[in-house]
Amino acid sequence: MPHAVAYMIDQSHNLKGKIEAMIQSVVAAQELYLKAALVDREKLAELQQDCELVAAEELYRGAFWCDVRPLTRAWREARGLPADPLEALRTSGYVERAAEERGSRSSAVGSYA
Repeated sequence: MPHAVAYMIDQSHNLKGKIEAMIQSVVAAQELYLKAALVDREKLAELQQDCELVAAEELYRGAFWCDVRPLTRAWREARGLPADPLEALRTSGYVERAAEERGSRSSAVGSYA
């Protein structure tokens, strides 16, 4: 029976806005997942079997150096999500509204919304 996996992000930011930082982390996780999916598993198994460590590492490096941002943007758009989540947050005005609703007037609070 497969085990249920709980994915969590634990962050504590004092200088970055919390929502922006969380979006950055989620976007990075999406990109890293896609990069991991690019690794040729059959080739990797061959290289591991033959103890070709440098070639195996280069196989990983090749996948992880790929710019997958266009693919992740397309994936989001295909699901009706904003292609650029940070830009969508910025243009939504949510951070400013949330800070205003909390009654704060300091500029630093906007980063904690």
